[in-house]
Amino acid sequence: MTHDQWRQDATLAAQLKQVLSMPIIEAAISVLNEQTMAKTLGTSNGLLALADKATVLFGYDAGRASLIADLHNLSITPEEIENIEPSYVGEF
Repeated sequence: MTHDQWRQDATLAAQLKQVLSMPIIEAAISVLNEQTMAKTLGTSNGLLALADKATVLFGYDAGRASLIADLHNLSITPEEIENIEPSYVGEF
């Protein structure tokens, strides 16, 4: 399914929003947010020792955070634009 296909079905965003608000999902997301690889490694010395792997390390964490943020973005129902007021009226 593409993003455009997702947006064509207005019921999907509302369903996803309902699922993401379930206590078990909120708890699971909280656990994932607390278990990043950087936090697991501990002190900055541990991070410095793995500096050569920093791209992979932070890419992993950023990917997970991005996925969770994208899920929340998909749960937002876009508002319909009805009357667009002209923002500029020029003379020709």
